[in-house]
Amino acid sequence: APGINLSLDALVGNTAKLPRIAIEAPRSASVIGTNTEDQMLIGVFWGYVAMMEGLIARMRSEIGRPAKVVATGGLAILFDEHTEMFDGVDSDLTLEGLAIIAERSAK
Repeated sequence: APGINLSLDALVGNTAKLPRIAIEAPRSASVIGTNTEDQMLIGVFWGYVAMMEGLIARMRSEIGRPAKVVATGGLAILFDEHTEMFDGVDSDLTLEGLAIIAERSAK
């Protein structure tokens, strides 16, 4: 799935007047915003959480057994603080994997 920043870029880039906002946790637990910027953040943030939870649930159902889910990437910690779907967080896991591949390819 596309990253949350790409999703936000598409939203802002395809509309004339929506402002660019920073990705952060919404200040309120409510999913009803009081202004455009709050509602954009709420929609993108909680929509992304719901997408990840749905994908993880479907994957676990399809494989038919428990699976460990590790959040990766620069925003992993942000999302981990607002959902129970992750078993762990490793912000550098993808980069570590690429380094291993590069090392093995060089041999």
